[in-house]
Amino acid sequence: MAGWQHGRRVKKSTAVQEALEIIREMITSPEVEEDLRLPSEEELALRLGISRLTVREALTVLEREGVIARIQGRGTIVNRFARRLTSRIDSAREIGKFIAENGYAVGVDSVKYWWQAATAREAEKLAISEGEEILVVEKRFLADGNPAAFCIDRVPKKLFCDLDFSTADLSQAIFPFIETRCQCHLTHDVIEIIPTVADVKLSRCLHVKEGAPLLRLDAVEYDLEGRPVMYNTEYYLDHFVRFTLCRIVSYMT
Repeated sequence: MAGWQHGRRVKKSTAVQEALEIIREMITSPEVEEDLRLPSEEELALRLGISRLTVREALTVLEREGVIARIQGRGTIVNRFARRLTSRIDSAREIGKFIAENGYAVGVDSVKYWWQAATAREAEKLAISEGEEILVVEKRFLADGNPAAFCIDRVPKKLFCDLDFSTADLSQAIFPFIETRCQCHLTHDVIEIIPTVADVKLSRCLHVKEGAPLLRLDAVEYDLEGRPVMYNTEYYLDHFVRFTLCRIVSYMT
């Protein structure tokens, strides 16, 4: 089936990201909830102990996401629908965080990994030659103990600086694992959204009938230099994880 491609930014633990997390919490607080207005940039900078430039960058991200609007003469307004934006598909994060945002306790099991020769499709996605060795990781995610998602991660072997790892290491969040072992800095990914159905393997893994509808995301993670580092295929059960996206209306273009 034809899919829809969209670029996303990987969330990072920077000063801007920390400011974003605090401001997001502030948006859901009674203080802001009543009048839907954020304090000024200067006041936010004083409260958070950071520069106005960092505050401005964080607000720019929130404005781009559609969470806030900066209106001349009125200040920074929180859009009323902002609280309904959960599991945002325009932000690349670990699958476990998406599950947690939907109100479930997260678990991981059935972690497997191996090395294999890249197929033609894998080679194309990772910008390597067909047959080059890649790491393949399969992982199942649980929501309140029930299968909720299944992920396949693929990384070229030549990118690894450290091959001394175990299944326990791969049971943890994949982004920091890859950044540490490959000495890279993931910045964004490009995803393709593909409606699909469960085959025999997926039906057993996710405890659904063969032919049951699933949401599939194919994602290629890129580093700071624009180099493809990881190619992921993710399958979700929609009653555990539902994604949202705020889009700008541009019917004149």
